[in-house]
Amino acid sequence: MALKDKKQTEKNHTFKQSFVHAWSGVIRIFREERNMRIHSIWAVIVILFAWGLRLTGPEWYWIIACIGSMLVTETFNTVAENLVDLVTEKTYSELGKHIKDMAAGAVLIAACFSGIIGLCIFVPKIWMLLIH
Repeated sequence: MALKDKKQTEKNHTFKQSFVHAWSGVIRIFREERNMRIHSIWAVIVILFAWGLRLTGPEWYWIIACIGSMLVTETFNTVAENLVDLVTEKTYSELGKHIKDMAAGAVLIAACFSGIIGLCIFVPKIWMLLIH
């Protein structure tokens, strides 16, 4: 929720209000989560490589989908971690640990698939540059 609306308990009344709250969440995750910043840096690096290698339209779609999946899974991982901390009041819980591990596992799976897709797209293009 936006700073001025910290005590809001009912649904958002306007699209603008919903957007402001959502944007606040995006800003918070970038400020507080090191891994989100790392994913974003890698996204910029990948975009620069893609631009430099002149990817085709379909290749761009895959790259954008991979970047989006990474940012979304990292966001859900953060949500899971915060919910576990809220429910357990930041005390150790075996179930809480499993939940956090599974959420982190989702990020790892997305990263592995994104890496494989990146290799499938970039390796042939780099190979062609090297042999020509």
